Amino acid sequence: MTSPALHPVHFRADGRPPAPLAWGQLAFWDVLRWLPEGDDSPNLYRWLPVPAGAGLDRVTTALGLLLERHESLRTRYFEQGGAPTQQVLAEGVLPVHLYEAAGPDLAAQAEALGARLRRGATDHARDLPVRAAVLTRGGAPVAVVLMISHLAVDAWSFRIALRDLRTLLAEPAPDASALPARSRQPAERAHYEASEAGRRREAATLAHWERRLRSASPTMLEKSALTRATGRDWATIDSPAMALALRALGSRTGTGPGTALPALLGLLLSFRVGEPEAALRLIVATRFAPRDRDYVGAFNQNGLLHLKVADEPLERYLRGAVTTVIEAQRRCEANPRTVEELVATVAAERGFTPDSYCFFNDVSFHGDRAPAAPRAPDADGPGALAAVAASLPLTRVEHLPRDDAQKGSKLFLSLHRLDETCRITLCLDPAFLGRYRATDLLGDLERLLVRAVTDPAAEIGGLRCAFAPAGPAPQASTAALAAPLTHHRTQQSKGTK
Repeated sequence: MTSPALHPVHFRADGRPPAPLAWGQLAFWDVLRWLPEGDDSPNLYRWLPVPAGAGLDRVTTALGLLLERHESLRTRYFEQGGAPTQQVLAEGVLPVHLYEAAGPDLAAQAEALGARLRRGATDHARDLPVRAAVLTRGGAPVAVVLMISHLAVDAWSFRIALRDLRTLLAEPAPDASALPARSRQPAERAHYEASEAGRRREAATLAHWERRLRSASPTMLEKSALTRATGRDWATIDSPAMALALRALGSRTGTGPGTALPALLGLLLSFRVGEPEAALRLIVATRFAPRDRDYVGAFNQNGLLHLKVADEPLERYLRGAVTTVIEAQRRCEANPRTVEELVATVAAERGFTPDSYCFFNDVSFHGDRAPAAPRAPDADGPGALAAVAASLPLTRVEHLPRDDAQKGSKLFLSLHRLDETCRITLCLDPAFLGRYRATDLLGDLERLLVRAVTDPAAEIGGLRCAFAPAGPAPQASTAALAAPLTHHRTQQSKGTK
């Protein structure tokens, strides 16, 4: 890529006076507080190809309309009187850098440009939370690259913003009328949360959390003396078999991936810690109300999932988990600081220190469109089961060469991709499950999912014997390794973004 030229994009729309942050924004504001100074990991980037024949004017007009439509993209975030505050700008300029492509591989150059664009922490009090660049070839735009701070978007929001930008770019003369009706904006959401209806919703969430906190075992909720501040074990799995198995399981039981995977993860963890239950924190997208369906802003909140594991057939467990998972997802809307105060209060009453949780985060919708369901013959019939078995040799489980902690968690599992394959990344505190490594857990999660499809009548008791550690308690350093999957190719990876 050649040295960039600069093109200013002007925007003008309704502004707003300073307002409190909405709950989802506040949750990520607090995440930013514990990140090291200068950390740019919250800077997310994606890119879109520009339609053939579109000129630079069309691209810059589309970018301006995008900022005018979504207030979070033209908002500054700062403290005022000690309170986190947002202010929507009525007008401003987004500097857009133009880079001339140097070779034929557009995707590689757009990715490299995105990586360059995201470098350097965002100054949310002074700068727009958006950076943009256009990749050109022979002076004509061929790709738009966006960096947006996680304080302004979550993964789902980024997908919505990219959808809108794609629609605008497809118009010879971009116009906001080509877009669907605009959803509620973050400042409007904050106003709702302070209303009587918002307070009722928060009260229901707090009641759910308190019931679960008082009944769940502390094992997955408490701060362990062995938990490390750094030195996590990272791994990833890329499994076409898991994608096919999730489709087959959903067809037979009605359990979607967002239900089946946390239910199976909880089941596996209950085996490993030797308890008939598991507690997970779910990262929930929170888009329940029609007015929030296309909300663009930091909107994710934590749901508390408490799964009870009885000696019953695996399929009965999974069917029962549907209601439990959905209830945990529904009861996530509350001031995150109030939630954490409740956690601390109940934990103190029960005699443990809360921290270092187990997280499940589904970001498989991350991108400019919803993921396509993987196709399998006969849904859950013999053809589908044969396809799952035939795909197992394609599984890749890889250790990742990084050791950074993710949110100080015991375990943080992220579903990144679900289409023709299933890609999951796992960050594991080695102190949590002893010698049971991240690669072991991901391999066993695949084994358990495949078992759920091929042997739904399998009894939980028998599975516990197959998946539980063979030696002492899981946190002891002598905990046994799980039997490896013979079809896996495990190798050192070059890492992920």
